[in-house]
Amino acid sequence: MCLTSRRLSTLISVDDAVALLADVFKRTMELEVVEERVLNALGRIAASDVTAGVDVPPFNRSAVDGYAVYAGDVVNASIYSPVELALKGVVSPSDKPPSECLERGEAVRVHTGSPIPCGADAVVMDEDVEASGSRVTVFKPVSPGQNVSRRGEDFSSGEVIVAKGTLLGPLHVAALSSIGVDKVWVYRRIKVGVLTTGSEVCEPGVDSECPTIVYNSSARLIAALLRSTGFIDVRYYGVFPDDPAVIGDAVVEAVSENDLVVTTGGTGVSEGDVLIDALAGVGRTVFRGVRMRPGRPTTLTLVEGKPVLNLSGYPVAAWTGYEAILMPAFKKWLGLGNLERPVVYARLARRTPNTVGYRSYIRVSLRDAGDMLVAEPYMLRGSGVLSSLLKSQGYIVIPENVEGFEKGDLVRVHLF
Repeated sequence: MCLTSRRLSTLISVDDAVALLADVFKRTMELEVVEERVLNALGRIAASDVTAGVDVPPFNRSAVDGYAVYAGDVVNASIYSPVELALKGVVSPSDKPPSECLERGEAVRVHTGSPIPCGADAVVMDEDVEASGSRVTVFKPVSPGQNVSRRGEDFSSGEVIVAKGTLLGPLHVAALSSIGVDKVWVYRRIKVGVLTTGSEVCEPGVDSECPTIVYNSSARLIAALLRSTGFIDVRYYGVFPDDPAVIGDAVVEAVSENDLVVTTGGTGVSEGDVLIDALAGVGRTVFRGVRMRPGRPTTLTLVEGKPVLNLSGYPVAAWTGYEAILMPAFKKWLGLGNLERPVVYARLARRTPNTVGYRSYIRVSLRDAGDMLVAEPYMLRGSGVLSSLLKSQGYIVIPENVEGFEKGDLVRVHLF
């Protein structure tokens, strides 16, 4: 069998792979815009800016239970020299802002959330006041604005609350709801088919016997990661044997039902790795191999004009392809502003080498050293050791032009 299409002769950089994949997405996918209830929009991508049509809060309101006053009236109040004010009524949180203004020497009873009447500019808390009949005695001064939530201090009318390209999370749901928005325009979910190849691989729960005891974890890992984004609709197709005709037919079927197909396995250069040759018969290769570790055999193919991203069959290498290429390509294409993993800084526990020309993704475990975090590299090799992802808390990236990081270097740790 000819190995020409399977050879890793011309590797491209990670950045070039991301740019090529994002460009393919742009040329081959059209995402319709749909209107969705805010409560159902978690994980969806905003298709337009959403601006506030109201101020939040809509008026000055009390932040505590107490008495609204003019701060100048109580500037000298103390337990030894209390100030007495006339009580002019009660304003509840459900009331509209009073039409009558507070006069000097007067106070109004308020609760948390109550509108502050004009003329008042502060609130004295309950514990600093003694009320008796129509009089209020104040024992502590307040400054202007104290214990008052100002109109528009949370959101102001006309302010962009959610920008186009935002991946909507729980806080966005709350913010949109706070300005009275119940529906939002979002992009439809991207349809992604996931399948794996390998005659030695068994599908858990499907194959009654697995003589090789090699169960499919890589494709399931990718499917789970894609589902966790919220903006992707995953169709899982299972395991297919190392038969070029069977694999080609499976990919063509998956392509017809999805915007993108992701495969795991069969990307190597041995005689048993037939995926690349099978796809060469039904499509064309965009790039074959990336200068990164792990995940070097990662390949992009076009089948019937649609992208098929071929990831390694090893779970850690497949995860690297997802993390280093697939998600950044989505981010670049859609302009996603909040798809990044959270980052912490830590001191490296030991020297971590790199092969110049390759971008390396190193799993690390973190420990608290008192005044700093320490990152311990976890298995520099072993792209098939799934437990290394489970037992680490994040990863560091060593750039292509760096021979490695030294012990004690301050590194960015991308958290899982």
